[in-house]
Amino acid sequence: MAIRTRIPAGAPDLPGSPTLTDTVGEVLAVDDESVVLATRRGEVALPLGSVVAARVIPPRPTRRGAPERAIGIEDLHRVMTKGNPGLEVAWLGTPGRGWMLRAGLGFTGRANSALPLGDPGTTDEEAVEHVVAWYRERDLVPRLQVPLPLHVALADDPFAARLLSQGWTPITPALVLTGRAVPASPAPPGWRLEQRDSIDDAWLSASGAGITDHREAARAVLGAPREQVFLHARDADGELLGVGRASIDDGWTGVYSVHVAERARRLGVGRWLTTAATAAGAQRGASLVYLQVETDNLPAVRLYEDLGLRRHHHYAYLRLL
Repeated sequence: MAIRTRIPAGAPDLPGSPTLTDTVGEVLAVDDESVVLATRRGEVALPLGSVVAARVIPPRPTRRGAPERAIGIEDLHRVMTKGNPGLEVAWLGTPGRGWMLRAGLGFTGRANSALPLGDPGTTDEEAVEHVVAWYRERDLVPRLQVPLPLHVALADDPFAARLLSQGWTPITPALVLTGRAVPASPAPPGWRLEQRDSIDDAWLSASGAGITDHREAARAVLGAPREQVFLHARDADGELLGVGRASIDDGWTGVYSVHVAERARRLGVGRWLTTAATAAGAQRGASLVYLQVETDNLPAVRLYEDLGLRRHHHYAYLRLL
């Protein structure tokens, strides 16, 4: 993020001196008084009253190709964590560049796992010990999210292999796909799509057992991203056919929580919701798309690839019971 602020009145006032300055960095926190950025010089707090403009700067590419393919694994995860954040976040090492520890009432692995994004500021062994203690203190199972290139298996990664040998067990392997927003698929006659900016009881009730069984935790965790759209697909009688969620940040749209009612399966509702989510993000200036899907959900993988999304990398969780 690049944030433009007024130079304080007490600064030297020479003829031709600039009155504005830009600060570039990763946004760490925002409150009623200031915004805190992690810059190359360290953390910088900018008074909100001095801010005159702000714009998103996409992460620098680490591969060749289109932006949705060129972004590196770690940078993409920095974006994706904003779509399913923990309610509590701590860092090992430099904020934004170390290990991100997330806790979110036990709801979703993404909001309740440690994510290595760089140097933890200590040895890996000591960092893992800290992770275990941090989650035990919160009565949560210690869990690490381990992102890997497509060609590297979990057991072949030295860090993951060491944890596996120490009793950590793998769960929930997932693919990350990226692409571009596409136009929303046309709805069958009489069907309609509703878009809302906040989560509600109807959306929660139609989201499947994984969410409805943890309603209050889900409401808190899924309501946390700063800009999102909750989608409701309804038939001609107004009955819910399915729901989805689009989280918009850093020029990217994350597609989440697409769930179709049993009676509406194989009618194109999943495609309708997915394309509508990407279109909603594009309307808000986020034409790059990512989504995460469990590796064994082959029908969903085929749908997403049919929409032009391509596999970027994969990850798994390691947990210590």
